[in-house]
Amino acid sequence: MGKIRAQHGYFLDLASEEVACSSGVLLTDNNIKTLSVRYDIDEFRYLERGDCETVMRPEDFEDAVLNIRKAIGSLPDTKMGQFFVFDAVRALHDEGGEPTKIAEAYLAVSKSGKYTRVGKEAIKEIIAISGQEPLDVLKFLEAVGEMQHRRMNFLYGRVRQKSWDGVVSLDRLFEGEHVPDDPTVYLDQRYIDYLAKNSEEIGRIHWRNFERLTTEFFRRQGYEVDLGTGTKDGGVDVRVWTDKDSKTGPPLMLIQCKRYKDVVGIETVKAFWSDVHFEGAEKGLIATTSSVSRDSKKLCEVRKWPMTFAEATEIQKWARTMWRQAPAIVGDE
Repeated sequence: MGKIRAQHGYFLDLASEEVACSSGVLLTDNNIKTLSVRYDIDEFRYLERGDCETVMRPEDFEDAVLNIRKAIGSLPDTKMGQFFVFDAVRALHDEGGEPTKIAEAYLAVSKSGKYTRVGKEAIKEIIAISGQEPLDVLKFLEAVGEMQHRRMNFLYGRVRQKSWDGVVSLDRLFEGEHVPDDPTVYLDQRYIDYLAKNSEEIGRIHWRNFERLTTEFFRRQGYEVDLGTGTKDGGVDVRVWTDKDSKTGPPLMLIQCKRYKDVVGIETVKAFWSDVHFEGAEKGLIATTSSVSRDSKKLCEVRKWPMTFAEATEIQKWARTMWRQAPAIVGDE
């Protein structure tokens, strides 16, 4: 495929569609512009809707989309998908395997029409046809899956068969509460991924989503949690118990969330301590996107109140620990 000449709006629409289909996050023109400036993605940073046209090579567009996906936390790197297969084939060959036989078996099974997806039965058939070790087959299929996950739809003339019902708008993270479809979690993983990579924006998210982020963090630590209603909750946003059995008694911890720009002052801390004491909780925590005044911390120390504080830097760490790509980038930060 040669160079593509088109209006800026075409590339913006195409980029938004590719990112939405691949990551499930819907980006606006402004989102793409902001991320392109922040992460030096030159292919997109100067695009503006109108009559202006530009010329772009398909491979440059693909690289730019991969950079956008990395910027929103959807990918740990910008490696093009085909290289995962190349690397897997080389490694299998070096280890004495026969990757060509696996590839031929995979294509035969895929074209047979017997399976709608490469599940257990399809994998068994690929192993049988290829005569290769199951682990080698799984390594090859994992690389193929990663290639498909990163591949641009428009480059291969295909339309991804995926419902758009599950796509989330990035702007919703900042403009209003988002309740995940999965009732067992408190904040959509795609938003957590974005905040892990763009932690400086945690202070901008909707206050209710900040409460959800905090609740989700403690849920993942293995605690039993209750998120308050968000209104008329008496200043207690999250209640935490050790486990389900202990939920019949007083909470282990009460949490108040302050999505503040200003420093959390002493009067706020005093008022929250009264809630902690009243409910018989063992301790209290104020989680804030800003900071807590030195006087407030000193007061708790002098009066021996079991109060702790999670300030902006700590909150940013919470998001990074919950990033789905975290294991893939150990030591990268």
